[in-house]
Amino acid sequence: MKQGTHKAVGWTISILAIAWLTHLIVLPVDAQTVETKRVMQQKLAQSQQLLSALVTSNWMALNQRTAALQALTSQPGWQVLTTPEFRDQTAAFQRATQALATAATQRDQRTALTAYNQLVTSCVECHRYVARSRIAELR
Repeated sequence: MKQGTHKAVGWTISILAIAWLTHLIVLPVDAQTVETKRVMQQKLAQSQQLLSALVTSNWMALNQRTAALQALTSQPGWQVLTTPEFRDQTAAFQRATQALATAATQRDQRTALTAYNQLVTSCVECHRYVARSRIAELR
């Protein structure tokens, strides 16, 4: 596979993941608090801006968006679930944002892309976990 085709596939996957996350975040969920919804909407907005910064190699914006994402994990709306698995999901998100921060500091776009994909994966996995938990509660 050519390098350009490989990059296009990677970006397509990232964009589809963001679209899927957008769908999950804006759906009304009974168990989601107002504060959690606000934090998740901020997370989505920061993630979208982060993708723009990554694509354009805007290292200052990449640093800013990454710092903003890291700060969201300390917000009360993020800390609603206290299960060990949710803490593991949060740790995966934090590792990905730290890897992004490091890549931005080093101005390493390939490493930043890998970290961004890890970030998106951590979001999707966490949303899957929360959805499974809610389904289990309904049973």
